[in-house]
Amino acid sequence: MSDTFTAEQRAKLEDYLANHILPSGLGSEESACSIAAINLAINGELKDNIPPCMSSVLGRATIRLQDAMPDEMRNSDRYKTLLPNMAGTGRDNEPERLGFLMDWMWSTVLPQLQPLADEKGFGAEWSDMCRLKTDEAANAAAAAAADAKASASDYAYADAANAANAAANAADAADAYVAVYASAVYAVYASTSANADTFWNTVDPIGVLERMTYLKTGKQP
Repeated sequence: MSDTFTAEQRAKLEDYLANHILPSGLGSEESACSIAAINLAINGELKDNIPPCMSSVLGRATIRLQDAMPDEMRNSDRYKTLLPNMAGTGRDNEPERLGFLMDWMWSTVLPQLQPLADEKGFGAEWSDMCRLKTDEAANAAAAAAADAKASASDYAYADAANAANAAANAADAADAYVAVYASAVYAVYASTSANADTFWNTVDPIGVLERMTYLKTGKQP
């Protein structure tokens, strides 16, 4: 498969996005996920393999985030306009793209759990994790959340502990897929809460995908 995303393939993808709904999960030819839609435009195959013309870091992040974000966000004009630009990003700037993703995980997503951590008794450890951004601090936050869970039956404790564990693994392995998982773990919790809309607007997953695509600190002009 070529590492070039051609103008013809881009036109096919734009036409597909204009006339189809992007689902959570792989989907079908009539309603394919983000990566599968790109592959359909390239070679007509319904697969979620990241094509060679696309950043692997960005592709792995996209798989996780498109599944986690609300349906209306995944099918927004903003996201569907971004997707064709994501397809041709190539793999020359992977460390920079991973840096944007890791910073988003530490500085934007995980701090959303701070009020819960404060309420449940592991606020200091959670704050240290978000400030220090290390696997050691994340392990400490995960242990504190797990200890708090031992004395209460609340799924929020498990979500917090799982997110911190995933953050520790992401920091240790510098793995984009794990980094997004750390964020998505909490996203699942937040999406079932009364504050789901506020959470998604605050963390702005499309925004981090834009930064990873255009390699800028803000949105494309």
